[in-house]
Amino acid sequence: MNYTEMILPYRMKRAVLALGAQSKSAICFAKDNFAWVSDFGGDLSDLENFKRFEGGIKKLQKKLKIKPGIVACDLHPEYAATKYADNFAKSKGYIVKRIQHHEAHIASCAVDNNIKGRVIGVAFDGTGFGRDGNIWGGEFFVGSMKGFKRAAHLKYIPMPGGEACIKEPWRMAFSYLYGIYRGNMKLLRSLFQFRLEQSVSRSDMLSQMIDKKINAPLASSMGRLFDGVSALIGICGFARYEGEAAIRLEEIIQGVKHPIAEGKYNFKYKNENDVVLIDWEPVIGGIVKDLKNDFKQSEISLKFHNAICDMIKDVCKLLRKKYKINKVCFSGGVFQNKYLSRNIKPMLEDEGFNIYVHKNIPTHDGGISLGQAVLAGV
Repeated sequence: MNYTEMILPYRMKRAVLALGAQSKSAICFAKDNFAWVSDFGGDLSDLENFKRFEGGIKKLQKKLKIKPGIVACDLHPEYAATKYADNFAKSKGYIVKRIQHHEAHIASCAVDNNIKGRVIGVAFDGTGFGRDGNIWGGEFFVGSMKGFKRAAHLKYIPMPGGEACIKEPWRMAFSYLYGIYRGNMKLLRSLFQFRLEQSVSRSDMLSQMIDKKINAPLASSMGRLFDGVSALIGICGFARYEGEAAIRLEEIIQGVKHPIAEGKYNFKYKNENDVVLIDWEPVIGGIVKDLKNDFKQSEISLKFHNAICDMIKDVCKLLRKKYKINKVCFSGGVFQNKYLSRNIKPMLEDEGFNIYVHKNIPTHDGGISLGQAVLAGV
């Protein structure tokens, strides 16, 4: 097992073994002001991957000669690593600390850039268990290693069929349409059937799941928004591999020569219980309007990507004004999108922000064990 050795900007109070997430699993040992982060592997729901994960812990612990006092894991109760943490800690007498997925993302980026003090953290990905029991993934945080506050997030959307939405993005497209046009089922069905080649009977099934709250968990996930838009404009209704819908949505804008200032949809913002709620409805409505006017897929995708960039800038400015923080960290699988990462940084720097992205560890779930370790042990 290969690992990356890092000097931490903080000194650990106790040695920590952090177990990472379910997907792209990676482990981290941290002691004093050093951390060792392993290569990331596969999904721990696969038995062979889990055996390699378990063996990697033993090998790395033996090599580093570290006995952890704390075992850190994800907040999700059904993750294999979370269950392993409970059993492992119980057998050894260690303390277990469960760390929220997206807070670990932001902490990992801050540590990767040797940042002390408070930051605005932007964590965008597909799935992560939230503190309220819902699925997070379109989150803005403010805070430091002493603790993070969820300061803004995408408005929740039902995921009809739960995890089935990941492999079948057409379900998310329907959910976004239903969120806007549920009062006009004739229009909704015509949009759904024409764009997604699904039968009216399936739209009825999904609407009942949403209305009756049957296997339709709520999500604030940016990854699911990308999936829904990709399916809605006819790019990817069924995903053959992880992230296909979002990847193909980005691919079609390569070579499109439109400045970022030209053409974008608009999000709306409102305060709800001291949190900025980011409303996606105007974006979906704008896409539907452009579909009716026969806009090209590439034009719609570009306007959507530009909307995301503009929304990040808007929300960061709102949070800076409120919390007096000028440092912004980006983490999460969505930031593997080259268009976003290439354009957001100069936009925010023009506004006077200091921008930080990952340097030594990956921005996806393979990097969160570092964040888990520091949040658990500082």
